[in-house]
Amino acid sequence: MSKQQGFWSRVFTFLPTPTTADGETIDEKRLREEIDYQIENGVDGICVFGSTGGNGSFTDDEMKKTTALVVKHAAGRIAVIAGTGTRTTSACISLSQAAQDAGCDGIMVLPVSYWPLTQDEVRDHYERVARAVKLPICVYNNPWTTGVDMKPDFLAQLAKLDNIDCIKESTGDLSRISAIRALLGDTVTLIAGWESTSLQAFSAGATGWAPVCTNFAPKLAMSFFQAATRERDAIVAQQLWDELFPLCEFICAKSHIRVAHSGLDIAGRPVGPPRRPMRPLGPDDRARLSQIIAALDGGNWMQPKIRAQAAG
Repeated sequence: MSKQQGFWSRVFTFLPTPTTADGETIDEKRLREEIDYQIENGVDGICVFGSTGGNGSFTDDEMKKTTALVVKHAAGRIAVIAGTGTRTTSACISLSQAAQDAGCDGIMVLPVSYWPLTQDEVRDHYERVARAVKLPICVYNNPWTTGVDMKPDFLAQLAKLDNIDCIKESTGDLSRISAIRALLGDTVTLIAGWESTSLQAFSAGATGWAPVCTNFAPKLAMSFFQAATRERDAIVAQQLWDELFPLCEFICAKSHIRVAHSGLDIAGRPVGPPRRPMRPLGPDDRARLSQIIAALDGGNWMQPKIRAQAAG
């Protein structure tokens, strides 16, 4: 039995952090609207200041203030987790404690450093963060952004810490999920982290999801997650995934944060640009994303096509 059985086995939308037109000020009104959109469309939870939320683009004070705003606005209607990864252990602890004080349900922590980190340094980082808070912790393995690749045997060591009960595996190497499960069984929850391989990750044993696609097609995505992880209906899951895959593939190919900001503008729910130096998608990629979103009816799904046909 896992330490926090069931908590992480749900869908957490990775929200972009809305900004004003110049990208330099967090737009609190738009952020509240995006939280309400997720709640209205039945998503289980949200993550603020994940990779898609511009982790690393905002000051610690901005992150603390905004996380508290999100928890207050969510008001228990939806689970809230916060990304608290930052370049120093002391700053990560400070952000994690602030998330706990604000009332977050959990935190997602990745090791961030300008200098390449040794395993001992990464282990010490997580040990110190875990001692500093009581919240459930998800270890986020994303070597594409951090330069630190935590292999399955090392992750198994970290999972011995009392409040580390989840691993988000974002290498895209699907053998990692099986390897981690071989070491840990069901004592931790595995979150499918590389969006375009979500179907295969769920087949391998992941039971949580932290996607970007739920910003655009939440009901379709939730139906897919239900079929893949709770009903274990491989046929329906594959049919639903065929609808969702073009969007998820594009998200991975063009970067989650650029797609999130550009796509919500296309969908008529603008959240401003990411903070510089990052920019939204260029014209050609934006045109392609427009086509993909249009094929999903702008994300305004009442029921996925396959279920409507089955009901018949």
